[in-house]
Amino acid sequence: MFCKNSAQQTTFLDPVAQMPKYLQDILKKSWAQALRDYVFPQINEERFSVIYSNDHASRPNTPINIIIALLMIKEIFQQTDEELIGSLHFDIRYQYALHTTNYEKQPVSINTLTNFRNRVIEYEQSSGIDLIKIEIEALADVTAKFLRIDNNKVRVDSLMVSSSCKKLSRLELVYSVNYRLIKDLNDYNKSLIPQECMAYLEKGNKNETIYRTQDLNATSKLLTLLKHSGMLYEVCSNADIVITSSENYQLLVRMLENQAIIDENNNLKPKAGKEISSTSLQNPTDPDATYRQKYGGNTGYVANIVETFNDDTSVITNYDLKPNIYSDSRFSDDVIKAISEKKEADEKIQVITDGAYYEQEKAEEALKKNIELIPGELVGRKPSTDKIGYDKFSVDKEKNIIISCPNGSEPEESYNSSKSYTARFNKDTCEKCTDKDRCPIKSQKKFNTINVSEKRRNTDLQREKMSQSEYIKITNQRAGVEGIPSVLRRRYKIDNMPIRGFLRSKLWVGFKIAAYNFKKLLVKLLEISAVALVKFFIVIFVQFYSILKFNKSEFKIA
Repeated sequence: MFCKNSAQQTTFLDPVAQMPKYLQDILKKSWAQALRDYVFPQINEERFSVIYSNDHASRPNTPINIIIALLMIKEIFQQTDEELIGSLHFDIRYQYALHTTNYEKQPVSINTLTNFRNRVIEYEQSSGIDLIKIEIEALADVTAKFLRIDNNKVRVDSLMVSSSCKKLSRLELVYSVNYRLIKDLNDYNKSLIPQECMAYLEKGNKNETIYRTQDLNATSKLLTLLKHSGMLYEVCSNADIVITSSENYQLLVRMLENQAIIDENNNLKPKAGKEISSTSLQNPTDPDATYRQKYGGNTGYVANIVETFNDDTSVITNYDLKPNIYSDSRFSDDVIKAISEKKEADEKIQVITDGAYYEQEKAEEALKKNIELIPGELVGRKPSTDKIGYDKFSVDKEKNIIISCPNGSEPEESYNSSKSYTARFNKDTCEKCTDKDRCPIKSQKKFNTINVSEKRRNTDLQREKMSQSEYIKITNQRAGVEGIPSVLRRRYKIDNMPIRGFLRSKLWVGFKIAAYNFKKLLVKLLEISAVALVKFFIVIFVQFYSILKFNKSEFKIA
């Protein structure tokens, strides 16, 4: 049964209250005080009521704010669940941060954390709602308000997140899928295992089959393994629903669809490497992981980061995790949608991105919502500097036609069709032009003609805008978000998460983002404390100096 945490008040018998004053001061200057004051009270427990029972006769849940805050601390200090629970019991800073110092017994165990994660993941599987993402982004908004960061400027970047699964060769993949299903059959009904596949159960068979196979024999070995896969498929497809609904049978079916085709003799034949999709099964231990040929190849996922910032600090206010074949362009759509849902109608927001997030049509639609996409660069080949850009041709915005060339000459004829500008200029006029060798105009029998799409001209206009000093000053601010992937890899070990699967990975990434934001908050609080301390000493010094000066003047008079 869901219950809110109402036991947050300390008592006179609280262990912290019994501490000497100097130890209390040390505790209040630690990270625990910041988490206790600025994070713990802001956690919305009601949000998670949907994952618990409505039966009032059932046992009450462990307080949600304690679990959420504890999982944040786990990522802050990069601890395992066992280390985290140990610290909770033996380190009073953990208890102080979670308001549990007066508990006779700490209310969290390793099973508590595991069960909570499972409940959240099961709820997302059934509803499509990521409660952790919603909560962490809500906490980020609160943090941004405290740090006085407005929502006028955000910067965006993405990073590859590697799965912890091993990168398998085709031989290893087919063998592993076969072996997992054979193990299931051995436990369920051994008689279903084809005689040719019994060797999989022998000790050392994997090494003999895969690692002691020479390259010249690899193709024939793959054919043999696929033949075994076909046998298993035939046997299992005629078995009862217990087998056909099992995860390992479904993985076999998927692997065969990805890796093999049926030849003219009705035999399974390996697909050519180029024919295998990036969405194909990479490893049966992480079925959700996909492959992307970027930065030398990546198996896993891709995370998108949206950072709201000002001149002093920043907070990640939006994040997402997708299979790594998800493009930056699609993330751009998601970011625009997320921002437009949260912003005020008349609020204007600048979104600073790289070129992969930017498309003209996307930027135009975003601008209607008062969201300005500002790319630091554009994808595609840059135009030659030897030629005049199409942006130099003047266009009548009402009639949407070209009205003059870069040197001011008006066309003989001008029109727009299928989102393309066409204008014809007098040949004699063009011949006298000093820029005729640099002009992109094409010579024809009666006229010199220019034909350019609106998209190409708008791209040239964008490139011209990007060369201006004010624009460059804005895009230079994006550099801050480009350091986040490095921090997430080095400090928060985002490429070495001890779990597999898309939803679990997204949950763990969420708490890493929360830990990152808390560290930002903590740094700012320490700065504020340092400034306050300096101001205090300045006031004391001024007062002391004034007293000393007054006493000296009185001494002289005397």
